[in-house]
Amino acid sequence: MENYRLSELLDLAAVQNMADANYEATGIPTGIIDAFDNSLLVGAGWQEICCNFHRANKKSLKQCQTSDNFIKTRLVKGEACCYKCKNGLWDIGIPIIVTNQHLATLFLGQFFYKEEPFDRNFFIQQAKKFGYDLDGYLTALDKVPVLKRKKVEYIIEYNKSLVTFLTDLAENSIKKKIAEGEVNHLRNYLSNIFDSMPSVLVGVDDEFKVTQWNRTASKITGISANDAKGKIFSDVLPGMNIEMETITESIQARETRHLLKKPRKLKNETCYEDITIYPLIANGIKGVVIRIDDVTQNVRMEEMMIQNEKMLSIGGLAAGMAHEINNPLAGMLQTANVMSNRLINCELPANLDAAHKSGTTMENIKQFMEIRGIYNMINAINKSGQRVSNIIDNMLNFVRKSDGRFSCFSISELIDKTLELAESDYDLKKKCDFKRIDIKKEYADNIPPVPCEGAKIQQVLLNIFRNGFQAMQENKENKPRFIVRTWCEKSQKMVCIEIEDNGTGMDEGTKKKIFEPFFTTKPVGSGTGLGLFVSYFIITENHGGQMEVDSTLGQGTKFIIRLPIT
Repeated sequence: MENYRLSELLDLAAVQNMADANYEATGIPTGIIDAFDNSLLVGAGWQEICCNFHRANKKSLKQCQTSDNFIKTRLVKGEACCYKCKNGLWDIGIPIIVTNQHLATLFLGQFFYKEEPFDRNFFIQQAKKFGYDLDGYLTALDKVPVLKRKKVEYIIEYNKSLVTFLTDLAENSIKKKIAEGEVNHLRNYLSNIFDSMPSVLVGVDDEFKVTQWNRTASKITGISANDAKGKIFSDVLPGMNIEMETITESIQARETRHLLKKPRKLKNETCYEDITIYPLIANGIKGVVIRIDDVTQNVRMEEMMIQNEKMLSIGGLAAGMAHEINNPLAGMLQTANVMSNRLINCELPANLDAAHKSGTTMENIKQFMEIRGIYNMINAINKSGQRVSNIIDNMLNFVRKSDGRFSCFSISELIDKTLELAESDYDLKKKCDFKRIDIKKEYADNIPPVPCEGAKIQQVLLNIFRNGFQAMQENKENKPRFIVRTWCEKSQKMVCIEIEDNGTGMDEGTKKKIFEPFFTTKPVGSGTGLGLFVSYFIITENHGGQMEVDSTLGQGTKFIIRLPIT
């Protein structure tokens, strides 16, 4: 147990008032001396003979200290020790023992018993021995109280009860301090739990004033607990105005309330929060604890999963559509080839025979076909049909589930196939025809094949083309234009792809976050913020390459991709 001092446990000013009143009533001097350093805690009626003579002289002080120590060694709890000091005066000591610790001693004295007249000559000799001023010393001697022994006994009994009373007060004070310490420990423990929670936790009373504010709340809002406490909840969290009614409902109904995926504007971004309101209903306390969890990433992940499911559905749909389209397309192309052969081939016997039976010649038919442009129409059918076939094959390759194996691909061919996909992209064509974009190709010669997952590289390229296209749509001053460059860095054994647009560009803040998950500059619902994050992951993690962006606001953007050759 902690060592206490009596001065820490009692109101000594009140005890001093009691001692003064006791002295006035009984005439006996009273003092309480600290047991640790012998300091005077309380004193009333202390005699001049002691203060100005006995204890003021170094030699006679030793006799006082000897007497004090004698009493100290004979103190028993609840009992009084009476002793005539070596300087000729009576002292009584009553120990103040609190929780088995001797904290102080209550002294009664100095005095003479009336039944024992004092020897005046003893004190005259003592004055000479210690060099006191004799007249002053004898005057002080005459002021020492002279009390009947019976009265002293009554005084002792009263002061023993007083010591018991003070001891009880001190022990209750210790219990109170221990209880306060335990409460403070529990409060600190709960506060540490409160502060260690990753969620925002806020206590609010029934007047909507903040009573608790954890460290996460301070971190998220930038408002310290001291600044938040006592203020109206909606003032420190303005975005929570709409929840005030729910707080009232929770208090009145004494039921927990849940508000899920509540959107809140934070700077230039929208975040989503789960808000749980717990009512406080114990011991007559009215209020709530509000827990706020940022679930933005969960919402984004759900959006990504929905998007992935949608892409899987599109992949399955594309495969089914390809099968349904390929069959009539094959018949159409075959029919077009047969038509071309029957109308153009002048040496085919069946053609010559049919022309003869019709009363004409193949030359006349050929001439008619040329004049009417039917040959060009047939060629257009063949070309368009073949183009549709190529687009379907390209789409199937793109949506087909990857097995994670690398194959060697020509980078220029992957880019060209991706551009074909972009030209047939429905989302892009809703706003503008991709074919009208000026695409300048600057492919270097003799670039070696690159080992990669072709579909994933196409996914990255298509995402860059899409983002660039949308940025160029916002820049009304320039005609949309892509410059696509490829080259080989032989020293680093890397093939490089650079895609440059003349869109709106980006500021430094956007450029730093462009590859972060869920970061998007598009309106809510227009993008998941995962496209470039996934692209960066594909290039750097899946292929061991590099991906960077170079952009200036208002001057377009360049994406540079480097893929290892080996």
